[in-house]
Amino acid sequence: MSKQIPAELIKRTPGLALRHSSELWPERHQPGDAGLPMLAVDNALGRAILSPHGAQVVSFQPVGGEEMLWLSPLTAFRAGTPIRGGIPLCLPWFGPGADGKRMHGFARNHTWTLTGAGTTPAGETHIVMELSGEASFCDLWPHAFAFRFDLLVGARLTLGLSVENRSPRPVPLSFAFHTYFAVANVADIRIGGLNGTRYLDKLDKRNPQRRKRQTGEVTISAHTDRIYLDVPRCQSLVTPAGQTHIESDARCAVVWNAWDNDRNMPDLGAGNHVGYVCIERGDVADHAIMLMPGECYRRWMILQN
Repeated sequence: MSKQIPAELIKRTPGLALRHSSELWPERHQPGDAGLPMLAVDNALGRAILSPHGAQVVSFQPVGGEEMLWLSPLTAFRAGTPIRGGIPLCLPWFGPGADGKRMHGFARNHTWTLTGAGTTPAGETHIVMELSGEASFCDLWPHAFAFRFDLLVGARLTLGLSVENRSPRPVPLSFAFHTYFAVANVADIRIGGLNGTRYLDKLDKRNPQRRKRQTGEVTISAHTDRIYLDVPRCQSLVTPAGQTHIESDARCAVVWNAWDNDRNMPDLGAGNHVGYVCIERGDVADHAIMLMPGECYRRWMILQN
């Protein structure tokens, strides 16, 4: 094992194992290609798979429940390439970077280091991953930093993120837990907890900064890309099979589905929009922040059925 995935932490944590993406999804790999290392969690309460590449949760299933997260059948498992699905960390910016191209920051394209693992008194598996660097780490975000990601796997999934500004000047920061929820048919879902909130419609090219008002539950019947501002703490994803509850202290919610634009996204593919909806929590748009020198930003999210 590498320094980024210490063997001793794996061995002394019950229910935690190192696997490779080629073992878990052999149909997506060429013969002889091991793919990416994965941390597999299997305890009495739930199961999850976490990729150190991006500190990205790619699977979560509470015991007795269904898989909660969606993973694109066309995603690549290659270092330096984002994984399409699960819960990417959009960090330290959301959307296009300062060059107008590089999307959703660099955190999801780098391998994080496993720095902690153990079992809580409640029987949950706790995993800690970190990524840090100097100002030279990224030309679009030239600031010294330390990121920490905490994951609790149990009957529910709890994610925590902290960002420390180690530079001598304020730094711009926006962030999102970009969650892809698995659904049987996106046209049949409803999203609660956003009624009455204002949102930016990113597909309104004539007036993208206009604040619109949500009335009732959110449904998906076309390409959808909205940033909801000042949202309540909790939302719900309602499907014919049941409900998923989303709770976070972040101030925004992003609702996204590519619909027929999926054919223009090589790692998504025509027709695959049917199986997912993104309900993301984060601080973006109006709620992006300036992080002061030495300051630490923290956000969390809980997913449960």
